[in-house]
Amino acid sequence: MKTDEQQNQASPAPDRRARDSNAFLKKARRVGKFINALALVAPRQAGRLAFRIFCSPRRQPLRDQDRSFLSTAHQSILQAEGLQIRVYTWHSSQKSEKKRVVLFLHGWESNSGRWRKYVKPICNAGFTVMALDAPAHGNSSGKQVNLPLYSRVIKAFMEHYGTPEALVGHSLGGAALVMSMGAFEAPRVRKAVVLSGFAETSRVMHDFSRILGLKPVVSEYINREIEKRSGMRIEQYSVVDKAALLHEVKGLVLHDQDDDVAPVEEGQLIADAWNAQFIQTQGLGHRMQDKSVINHVLAFLQS
Repeated sequence: MKTDEQQNQASPAPDRRARDSNAFLKKARRVGKFINALALVAPRQAGRLAFRIFCSPRRQPLRDQDRSFLSTAHQSILQAEGLQIRVYTWHSSQKSEKKRVVLFLHGWESNSGRWRKYVKPICNAGFTVMALDAPAHGNSSGKQVNLPLYSRVIKAFMEHYGTPEALVGHSLGGAALVMSMGAFEAPRVRKAVVLSGFAETSRVMHDFSRILGLKPVVSEYINREIEKRSGMRIEQYSVVDKAALLHEVKGLVLHDQDDDVAPVEEGQLIADAWNAQFIQTQGLGHRMQDKSVINHVLAFLQS
């Protein structure tokens, strides 16, 4: 499974992609064999270890262009969930009596630098743009992140900075914005945009188990660990089900038919459940950094 940060970078040559993919799969299978062996004598510990690995992103170094971009923002620290969450603010270039804030939320193994192409046109349209680095990402503290934690951080942001007019989330960030309002009682915003979102957390966990080659008993104990930690079964972390609760939030879902991380059908499921506008793109993959996508998001925010 590609990371969102890898999707933001230029695609390597096909033979290099194949080598990187094979190396990753070999390493994942070795880890999976160790967890399966542990499960023979200590299944609960095996499930706990697998869940910890699932929640442990590799912190990607900031690229020079992203570091330069982020230096143009006013930066602050949000204390949430025992973590220091880095928050970035770009103020609107237009003077207005009312501050219209849009909060941007990045995906797995990415950071707020991914919004570099979005900020200027949206600020020029009269919005104040804010973004945050998720736990264990970018310049925020922590070693682990999961959907409930990310969702609670979004809620903490609203409690501290106020409820934004709109939320825009990519991949995991899109799932977290839906869950924050649908499951964790974050204030409802007027509008929300989900880019390349996944529909079911259980599907993501199934893919993780398949890649590592985990035995069913390990997957069972992963699910038990999730329920023990959050009080909710993994089936309750359904983005589709929670999107269906957001009746008063005007939604936009954009998804590319060539997305090899989250199938385009999942974006359609989210939009249908939410009664949101759905736009299917072609040839953009998972990253959604094309100017056409930015224009769709801007038009939606201005509508």
